[in-house]
Order: sequence, then C-alpha cells, then structure tokens
Amino acid sequence: MTMTPAEPFNPERDLTAPSLYSLNLSAAQHCTLAWVEDHGGLFNAVPVPVETVAQDCGNSLSTVHDALARLKRLRLLVRTDAGLYRINARYYFTLHPELRDMIATALTDPPVTPDDRAHAPRKVGNTDSRRRRTIRPVS
Repeated sequence: MTMTPAEPFNPERDLTAPSLYSLNLSAAQHCTLAWVEDHGGLFNAVPVPVETVAQDCGNSLSTVHDALARLKRLRLLVRTDAGLYRINARYYFTLHPELRDMIATALTDPPVTPDDRAHAPRKVGNTDSRRRRTIRPVS
C-alpha cells in the first residue's frame, strides 16, 4: 500500500463552508442558527432550549426540532456530548475572510524557536544591580 503525502494546507478549502444561500435553508433554520449565534454559540457550546427558540422565532416545537436536525446534518451546528450546540467554525471563517487569512498565516508560518541566549540566565549590568539594591524612601 502506497501512502500519498497529505495535501498542503489550503485556507480557501480547509477553513470555509458553502454560503448559506446555496444550502436552501428555511426561515426557521435561519432563525434557529441566528438564535444560537446571538446566544454565544459562535465561540462556546451553548444550551439550546427548544421551547425558548420556538417562542423567540415564532415557530412550533416540532419546527425547531426539525431545524436543529437539519442544521446538524449540514454540520452548521455541532452538538457536543453534553447536548450543547456551537456553530461550526468554518461557517464563521466564511463570514470573516480576513480572520481566515490571519489564521491561515499563523498555521503556515514557522514556529518561533528560542535560541541559546533565550535559555541563558539574564545578565544584569553593574548599574542595574546597584539600582535594585538601593532602597528609596516613598514620599
């Protein structure tokens, strides 16, 4: 079996998602996704109480359940083991290409590596050592 090398990192491919328009989301699905986003689901996994979402979006409970199921199938929403939801980070980077580019640069730049001087003890000059030993009164 021959192993092919992994494809190089490509931010346009690896950090994006299809546009929401192309996914043909219903109004209830849009509203549910917006509700999760408005309640902190972009950066943290949050609880999504179906009754509250239904009331806030003006939908029935079954419509919200269906919306959550489709958003999970599309992988726009990621459900944690604890039953919390967060928005897929690729969706966020699709909306913010400038951040995607910054992250891509950080992932492809070489790591910063300390040299021998960084590991050596800090040298203190005579003037600095005298200043540190002098106790000055507080006025």
